[in-house]
Amino acid sequence: MSRLPEGWLPIDAYGLTEMAPQPESAPAGDASESAPKTPAGPNRLAKELSPYLLQHAHNPIRWYPWGPEAFELARKEDKPIFLSIGFSSCHWCRLMERESFNDPEVGELMNDACVPIKVDREERPDLDGLFMEVCMIQNGSGGWPLNILLTPDGLPFFSTTWLPKRTSGEMPGLTDILPRVKWLWLMQREDVMRAARDLADVMKRRSSLTPGSRVGVMAVKDALEALRGSFDLLWGGFGKAPKYPDTPRLLFLLQQAGSSLNSDQERSDAFTMVDVTLRRMWRGGIHDHLGGGFARYATDERWLVPHFEKLLSTQAMLLLIAALAQEHKPDAFYRLMAEDILNCVERDFANTAQDGAAQGFCAALAADNDEGEGRYYLWRDEEIHSLLPEGDAGLFCAAYAVMPGGNFGSELAGSQIGYNILYETSTVTELARRYGLRGPDVAQRLMNDRRVLLEARKKRPLPLRDDKVLMDWNGLMIGALARASTAFEKPEWRGAAEKTALFLQKALQDPREGWRRRWRNGTAGIPALSGDYAALLWGVMEIYRAAEKAGAGEKQLKDWLKYAQGLADALIENFWDETSGGLFLTPPSKDDSNIFLRHKAAEDGDLPSANALAAMALCSLGLALEEKKYAELARKIVASFARIAAVQPLHYLSLIAAAVQWRPVKPKETPPPEPNPETPEDEPEGARKEEPGEEEAEAQASRRAQRAARRERASAGARPERERRSARPHRGARSRDR
Repeated sequence: MSRLPEGWLPIDAYGLTEMAPQPESAPAGDASESAPKTPAGPNRLAKELSPYLLQHAHNPIRWYPWGPEAFELARKEDKPIFLSIGFSSCHWCRLMERESFNDPEVGELMNDACVPIKVDREERPDLDGLFMEVCMIQNGSGGWPLNILLTPDGLPFFSTTWLPKRTSGEMPGLTDILPRVKWLWLMQREDVMRAARDLADVMKRRSSLTPGSRVGVMAVKDALEALRGSFDLLWGGFGKAPKYPDTPRLLFLLQQAGSSLNSDQERSDAFTMVDVTLRRMWRGGIHDHLGGGFARYATDERWLVPHFEKLLSTQAMLLLIAALAQEHKPDAFYRLMAEDILNCVERDFANTAQDGAAQGFCAALAADNDEGEGRYYLWRDEEIHSLLPEGDAGLFCAAYAVMPGGNFGSELAGSQIGYNILYETSTVTELARRYGLRGPDVAQRLMNDRRVLLEARKKRPLPLRDDKVLMDWNGLMIGALARASTAFEKPEWRGAAEKTALFLQKALQDPREGWRRRWRNGTAGIPALSGDYAALLWGVMEIYRAAEKAGAGEKQLKDWLKYAQGLADALIENFWDETSGGLFLTPPSKDDSNIFLRHKAAEDGDLPSANALAAMALCSLGLALEEKKYAELARKIVASFARIAAVQPLHYLSLIAAAVQWRPVKPKETPPPEPNPETPEDEPEGARKEEPGEEEAEAQASRRAQRAARRERASAGARPERERRSARPHRGARSRDR
């Protein structure tokens, strides 16, 4: 069942895969000679809370968590740092742990050559994003596990993804790379340091963007044209394999499907791309036809073969897309999809206390169980025939592509291995016609069959559940639940969103030290990042929107706005870039001094970017509070990345969507004073105050024109009605291009 990992990189930078000199060639007095080769018992990860880090706690490698202790040791022992980033539900991360990191030979070589640091990308998405960009610069692609070599001061100089223990073909092995790393560090230090400084300079230049003014209509049109060009008309989605849901693209298309700035054909095309993608995903193996929900991505262009892990963030974004599609064009399919996702979330992701109280949502379900990758979800033909009545078994196998020899193969072996992924090959109508049955009877029998197989599947060894509760992903689920509650008229979904938001407020907020981004086993930790504040702020504003539509009381609405305002103020205080606008993704140096660059970006990944989410949420908050400062901050975020978004619109779709959504906060209306002919219209020069803003200046001009018109009418007396009407001030329409 093995396949090449996503983004696997056959790297040979610095000649690290060449034959390494024997240890005797190292100069005498090597500081690592006195270092312990393997830890005596569990390493320092044993004290961590992350399930991913705990998976490595008993490796022979002296793993350290990211923090000052590891960097101080690297400087003291004069060693490079081996930084490895992954996540618990990743198949290739687990494979590398079993085959390489848990091997005593690799442990001895690693401890001798490097100071090893292990990071959970879901706990530290800022580090993952920063070093993934390094990997993309060096290699043109990336993936997990992500492995980086750093200087003791934290500068990266080499990056790769999955590595086997030993070199095989084009795949360099750790047992060959690690001795070479030691030799290069000792013998060619200056070359390594020069390359590291050059790479850091490249990263700094990429992070120093020249702000623009606004995102124009052309960026929207260019993005739509690019999406049409890459759309797979037959199978949905964009591009070739592997295929991801690409939720930022689908969200952008849904926004454009409702935009009056587009032609009827453009709106229709935008919605069709979303609808076709959702329906093709629904029928494919990326959809769990028994338990509901969707895997992270598919390895083929037809959505048939999933990478089996399920993430909370994937479920949240697809739930949101189903809700927005329902708002645009109601259809029973979107309701079915939303209920399917939430059945999965309630069963597999909901974290509840012993008394049944909601404690947020867990992060992920792994791709593997004790029997191997995907085995929890795969079926043999004989299993299905043994569990279902004979007539139903044949019908089910015809519906879901189950074959005696299996439909799931080993890419490396090039053969089937007897297991089947369930995916739809025939519709209910097609099956009814083929077997001479009524359509409703076929649908009911298949529903019963799915229930039987789901109950049988629950008896299998379960995939690992990563039960940490993350502030950002829970914020996304909160917003999706709130939006879906109004789209599908399900008030209980809004209730679930509210309970989760209140739990996060209680569990993650420290009155003295601010918000924390991770909660597990009753303990909160890790300072919240800008993405956490932005996602939860967006989620709370969606609750406010849903509550307002449902006719909630004034106090309840004010409480949600107070919650949101606290998040917004903390976000700006800790992450706003005073120099050029926008939000930093990495924490201030007072929270983490070992990061070589305070990173700032707005490109979308699997999810909308933190800067885009913040811009959307701040604009909504400003309009709700009638506070111009929040809307102005949203505008400045968009402006910070406007130039690069215009050049690369496909990478900044959420930011462009935020720009389209932006609306100014109108000044609060005050009744104009009664006209007084004796009062001069203009104040003396010395009495002028600070120049008004654009909105206030427009309002003042309008009031002056009204007063002038009233004085003119009063002096005109018996002027004909037609002339009086023509003297009224003209109110020009504002431009829609923000």
